Amino acid sequence: MFHWKLLVLLFLLSPWLLFSQDFEIGGNVGAVAIVSNDNENPFWFHTNSNFSVGELSNLSATGEFVASLNYSSFQINAGAAVFGRDGVQDAVQRKDLYLQFENSWLLATVGAKKQEELLDGLSATNQNFLWSGNARPLPGILIEANKPIKISKTFGLDWGLAHYELNDSRFVDGTHVHYKRLGLISRFNENNRLTAQIQHYAQWGGTSPVYGNLKDGFRDFVKVFFAANSTEIGLEEETKNAIGNHLGSYMLNYEFENGLGNFSIYHEHPFEDGSGTRFANIPDGVWGVYFKPKNAKLLSSVLYEYIDTSDQSGNTKVSGFDGYFGNNIYRSGWTYEKNIMGAPFILFDKDVQITAENTAIISNRSKVHHLALRGEAGQFQWTLKTTFAKYLGTYRKPFSPAWKYWYNFASLSYTTDTLGTFAVMGGADVSNRTDTLLGAGIVYTYTF
Repeated sequence: MFHWKLLVLLFLLSPWLLFSQDFEIGGNVGAVAIVSNDNENPFWFHTNSNFSVGELSNLSATGEFVASLNYSSFQINAGAAVFGRDGVQDAVQRKDLYLQFENSWLLATVGAKKQEELLDGLSATNQNFLWSGNARPLPGILIEANKPIKISKTFGLDWGLAHYELNDSRFVDGTHVHYKRLGLISRFNENNRLTAQIQHYAQWGGTSPVYGNLKDGFRDFVKVFFAANSTEIGLEEETKNAIGNHLGSYMLNYEFENGLGNFSIYHEHPFEDGSGTRFANIPDGVWGVYFKPKNAKLLSSVLYEYIDTSDQSGNTKVSGFDGYFGNNIYRSGWTYEKNIMGAPFILFDKDVQITAENTAIISNRSKVHHLALRGEAGQFQWTLKTTFAKYLGTYRKPFSPAWKYWYNFASLSYTTDTLGTFAVMGGADVSNRTDTLLGAGIVYTYTF
């Protein structure tokens, strides 16, 4: 219903937009064809694709439309994107469907819009441990800073606040998602910048098959906003805790430029309870470095990330078992349409029928090394990714021995002057559990 209302609004606005002298329109269409030596695709063919390609997909087609209306002091943007692919439950789905207001300091988005791709698309998490782009964009309302608010010559503030809806089929039906972020940007000079950011998500509300209607009022939202302690499910022995399933992360990102090029060194530290907020779960999180050479010829960017989720504040009963992306009440966890929304190295078994006694998250403890490179030569562009992941299972159900996977990906594209972009890609996944998985694909994109 939410998307139909937005679609009707875009339709009603379209005549007014088309007759504007400052109206711009564009978009793209694309298709992917994949073959492999098994039913499943290699890891990097489908991971972080916004679910435009499923794990079992052989064909995928996308179409995207964007428009903008410019005024002297503000701009109105709109977009719609749809994709169809085989090997998934719902073959044709929307990706983007949004209306957006933009001025010099504010960006307000209503609808579903995919997140901006960062670090040339090389990061295994898109530099966001909690929202990597592994699932379709959520429908909701987001207001945020269009650019950092300058509070002095050195310091600026970034902020964002959102409400989303999980409108998929899940254990707690009708779950809401609250989101906010606050960042301090310190620019010491033209060549050195440090960003310190905290972001917070919370799943709350909805109807549980075990506990019935969960707290969903305005007062409850205030408690969710401040993560205040309160009872939620109304049992006599219930311990007071924050309403909902809370997730967050701290981010430190130091960016600097020298004679070699541009560097970014960053760490994102996840937390799901008090032990994580006081860093009891170190070294968990993403530790990364990104480099963009100043005089790039063949090599245009390099990225390395180490991702660790194995500590989780230990396995003691007093404080520990952080159990990333899982929750006892919101048992579908941090997923949308059974796809992990955050770091893709948390394993979710889509074949598990979730009950009040089990979980579909079979591994949330892992150690991952990820290396990615990108380069250009004329109208050619290439990308390489190699990722070694060691999955340990969970503290309560560890893997013995550990699952070890080596994911490899390569692509080469050629952009023509008039006919669009043609690309080929290959993938190879090696494991101590299964036979080697090999895949190849052809990609075509035309932008207008």
